[in-house]
Amino acid sequence: MKRARTGLIVASLLFSVSANLVIAPQSVAQDKALRKIFSGWMTDYSTYGDTSRGQIQAMDYVVKNAEMFSQILPFWYSITSASKIKDKYVTQNSIDKAIPISTLQSLGIKVLPTLTDSTKEGELSKIMGTDASRATLIKTITDLVMANKFDGIDLNFEGFAYVDKIATWPTIQSRWVKFVAELSVALRSKNKLLSVTTPYLLDPTTGRRGYYHYAWPEISSHIDRLNIMFYDYHKYDTKPGPIGPISWAEPSLLYALKHVAPYKIYFGTPNYGYNWVTKVTGVCPTNTPKSENKSSNAAIIHQNRSQAIVNKPGAVATYNEKFGETNVLYTAEFNGVNTSGAPTSCKVDHSAWFVDARGYFARAKLVEKYQLGGISEWEIGYGDDLAIEEVKKVAIAMGQDKVVGEVGATSENLLYGESITFNGKFKLADGRPVANAPVFIEIKRASGNSRKPIAQTGLDGSFAAKVLLAESSNISFTIDETRDRTLGLTPEKTIGVSRLISWNLPASMKRGVSYKVTGQLQPKVAGVKVTLDDGKNKTNTTSLLDGKFEFDFTPTKTGVIQFRIMTDSELGFIASATTYASVLVR
Repeated sequence: MKRARTGLIVASLLFSVSANLVIAPQSVAQDKALRKIFSGWMTDYSTYGDTSRGQIQAMDYVVKNAEMFSQILPFWYSITSASKIKDKYVTQNSIDKAIPISTLQSLGIKVLPTLTDSTKEGELSKIMGTDASRATLIKTITDLVMANKFDGIDLNFEGFAYVDKIATWPTIQSRWVKFVAELSVALRSKNKLLSVTTPYLLDPTTGRRGYYHYAWPEISSHIDRLNIMFYDYHKYDTKPGPIGPISWAEPSLLYALKHVAPYKIYFGTPNYGYNWVTKVTGVCPTNTPKSENKSSNAAIIHQNRSQAIVNKPGAVATYNEKFGETNVLYTAEFNGVNTSGAPTSCKVDHSAWFVDARGYFARAKLVEKYQLGGISEWEIGYGDDLAIEEVKKVAIAMGQDKVVGEVGATSENLLYGESITFNGKFKLADGRPVANAPVFIEIKRASGNSRKPIAQTGLDGSFAAKVLLAESSNISFTIDETRDRTLGLTPEKTIGVSRLISWNLPASMKRGVSYKVTGQLQPKVAGVKVTLDDGKNKTNTTSLLDGKFEFDFTPTKTGVIQFRIMTDSELGFIASATTYASVLVR
């Protein structure tokens, strides 16, 4: 991952712009959905190094192209110890992160913040090496995800590769695998996703292993996403060359495909490049920019500003098919005076490399060729419209059939302990049934939400599910997204559950004599308000620990009295009432 550059975010502008943007519909067939093959990292700092543009540009970019974004990986957090995670999200006005989170999620984009490592050399390895500290770290991460309603977490622990010594890799590998497996269990129990971002690996049987300690084969079953950083092959401090050449990336991708399901793999793609000084002829004037010094590091090129390099006087731009990148050669001339005031001049030769729209299209075609999950862009806010349009061509070609779900219920109100039967159907937009698909029930209720398999569609796309509900719930049914079809979702059904009331009355009563009216609520719980209604007066009590209740009643008149027991609506339950029972008072 690229290291963070400094800058601030103007949060007020960020969130106002995201609220006012409108998603432009794409020209995709009505019964097809553009495949969400795009993803990327959104940083905690301004991508332009000022206070007015970075995150605004990033959010604008995502919202405008929301229908092709499957996820965003905000670069917000870093581990400092097993029990502490540093929040790097610094805004001028300290606006709650819940705003961008809800904005993205409302657009159907999953939010999986990236978690980096800010511990000292070897410290994270030690944490993962003991059961107690590893459990603490897993709880810390899980609590972060749940508290912020994230869809999961993305691990980007580059310290293993670049800070710790290579000699530590055999030790960390087993610890890392154990940690990932246990974190996966914790997150999946809460229906959250685990994403991992790593540098490249190569098939060890070839003798070329790369950063092997990330152990793709061993962690593959435990993760939901694998983002491979196919960039920084050449960097600001190296000789000139391509940033993430396809010819270098593809062998690593092929190794990943041997061990990781294709849909989990995201091709990490740079939307930046570098501009190197390769030669200086003459003596440069004193006012020559420092970046034109051959000893200086290469200057970064943002994709949405790369055209300025191509347009340099005398520039020659060449797209390299093998690398999937563009190389620009040009010479800059500088005239002025030296330190003595005498006239002087120099020529500075440049070589720039970057991934332009053609490079994005080439990488998107790899997604199509190998049926990958998509592209992960480093970093959101640098891309240009031409590049996204090239990716969109592939996303349209890979379009999924839209799924339509419908469902009906035998009732909308139940007594506690009663079951309800749902009958539904899933079909494609053109009417074809979705057969033999596992059906999941999604339950939203006061005590928490759940999702579990419950049925399977028949040849006609229909399904039936008998459900026992313990409290009032909102019920919907889904079938999972596949390579060929979208997620299927039925409309939500609101089902009210009332408490079951059993009670006892004397068969007859005498005027002026005190009687007990007793009963019990189901479920058995204390503190529920229970009302005795005799048609004229209402008397209240509360249930005991076993759900039992009782009233003292003394009739004052003879004749027939009608009684019923009621409970009010409350969290998880609708109002309940028995039928009236008649008692003769003599």
